[in-house]
Amino acid sequence: MKKLFLILFLSIFCLGFSQKKKKAKTKVVAEKETVIIYTETEAETSNEPRIIAGFLKQNPGHTRTDFFKKRLITIIMADNSPEAKPTIKPLSKNKIEKIVSNSDLNKGKTLVSNTSGSSERNVTYANVGNTSKKAEPSDKAKKTANMLSHIFNHDPSDKEAYINIKNKSNCRLIVKISGKKYYNIDVPAKGQNYILIEKGEYVLTTMVCDAKYSSLKKIHRDIEIQLDVAE
Repeated sequence: MKKLFLILFLSIFCLGFSQKKKKAKTKVVAEKETVIIYTETEAETSNEPRIIAGFLKQNPGHTRTDFFKKRLITIIMADNSPEAKPTIKPLSKNKIEKIVSNSDLNKGKTLVSNTSGSSERNVTYANVGNTSKKAEPSDKAKKTANMLSHIFNHDPSDKEAYINIKNKSNCRLIVKISGKKYYNIDVPAKGQNYILIEKGEYVLTTMVCDAKYSSLKKIHRDIEIQLDVAE
């Protein structure tokens, strides 16, 4: 009888240990890093100014350049609609057209500048109108203007690059980017978000659901990083 109880106890113990070991299996993050290449289909179907602007830069002699420029301006103007934001002065259409046509950049005007000794970005807009707080562009408008200025900047000495993070998991991500400067980027589940940073070496860290992610990146050009939990 004692032997029977002993065998039964050992069987239950081994079964419980085996199940516990399976539960404790560490999840792994699946990462995919690519250089961003925009297609004509993406530029035609996307409502993101970044994608359309990126396609225009990568395909300067495309036969549908005028069409995509008009589409880009239309989308940006819609984002800055005074009806949608009655307390915010939108960017003028003339200003947006100048950014898209690259005339401001070719003339050497500064649209984006960083204060020395600070990682906070300051953005100056010409011809926006009233300079009161209520007349300032929204954060989304500023981010879009920064991105357009960066994308249409053909200067090889450009000190900035952007990271687009595509989140394929079912969990929201808060990605910390640590290096010479520090950035945080919020990426929704099954969504994406981008951030413009100073070129350099950074450590990216986050939790993809219950899986830890940490990676050293040398950022010297625009890249896209796709994150998910490995099966």
